Amino acid sequence: MRIALTRDPAQAGPLEAGLRAAGLDVQFLPVTEQRLPADTTELTSALERLSGGDFAWVLFTSANTVRALVKLGWDGSLPAQTRVGVVGPGTARALHRLTGISDPWMPSGEKSAAGMIQEIPEPAPEESTALLLPQSAQARAELREGLTAIGWQVSPVSAYETDCLVVDGALAAGDPERRLLPLPAREDLLDLDRLAADLRRDRLTHVDPTVLLVTSSSAADGLADLGLPERVRLLAIGRPTARTLSRRGIPAASVLSEPSADAVMAALGR
Repeated sequence: MRIALTRDPAQAGPLEAGLRAAGLDVQFLPVTEQRLPADTTELTSALERLSGGDFAWVLFTSANTVRALVKLGWDGSLPAQTRVGVVGPGTARALHRLTGISDPWMPSGEKSAAGMIQEIPEPAPEESTALLLPQSAQARAELREGLTAIGWQVSPVSAYETDCLVVDGALAAGDPERRLLPLPAREDLLDLDRLAADLRRDRLTHVDPTVLLVTSSSAADGLADLGLPERVRLLAIGRPTARTLSRRGIPAASVLSEPSADAVMAALGR
């Protein structure tokens, strides 16, 4: 069976490895691109303040946030008093690989904004409450507001933005200057024209349909704008992604509670 994920090959990790180990042919159909903001003045200023010791904490909510800071020249250097936190293991791996920083704080329970709010230590009396929160330009206010409510003085900054690669119903080239990830190899990508031809050829056979794993709400919107051949089965990671697919008229066959190979295989009945 062929499965494609709506993210970039450079973001592949344990999920893709587990799918390949289960015997699936894994490809990618990135319909969005993560880019530095067009104006990086605010982000550059925040990095200067971080290096100067203005913040007691810096929190990373995604690997893309780490990539954005590194693309602007940050090498992971921090003042001794600045603590580092991440939302989960994937972000921790990217942080270590790109900067050498190991063993950051992360919530022991739920790996989410809610988990970070619930478990991050509250500011100690007489200590700095300044916290840097670089995030996606499209990030919700939940984390910022939750941290503020428990006493942190949060400085949010847009580290990157997610832009759709679908223009007039077709995939367009991205922006190599602002792009956070290297350009993907062609052989890693799902060819939609070839897929449509394959499906037409196989429509009267018992060949398994192609499965498309939709990884985010922004990817769901991109897919709806792109259009898909018939017999492509959609799996959504998380209920927000599933709601976006439903709203755009291409509902998912199944909704995964977690981004794991086990969850995918269970949804496929394997």
